[in-house]
Amino acid sequence: MGRTGEIAMKIDANNHPLKIKSQELKTPAEKAAEAAALAGESSAKTVAGDKVNISERSKLIAKARELAASAPDVRSEKVADLTAKIAAGTYKVSSEQVADSIIRKSFNGIF
Repeated sequence: MGRTGEIAMKIDANNHPLKIKSQELKTPAEKAAEAAALAGESSAKTVAGDKVNISERSKLIAKARELAASAPDVRSEKVADLTAKIAAGTYKVSSEQVADSIIRKSFNGIF
């Protein structure tokens, strides 16, 4: 620091290069979710130390994420039923129902 032209940079928890890089790697959706979570928090000082109070909305969002994460991606009973029907040759596809479904999904429920 004693030389002319030298610049000193203090690295602490807020501007650590690895932390900054990890922030840059987040998707816009992750950044928005993080901002929403932070917006729902409020803090209050207590005699014993710091305390964070999470809003009811944030608690509901956290619960919804837990439930979504624990839900199965595949409905096993439906897959087993369809597999059995296909194997037995009894699975029939209604072209009318397929067409109706395509139209409904294409127009986002307008009809």
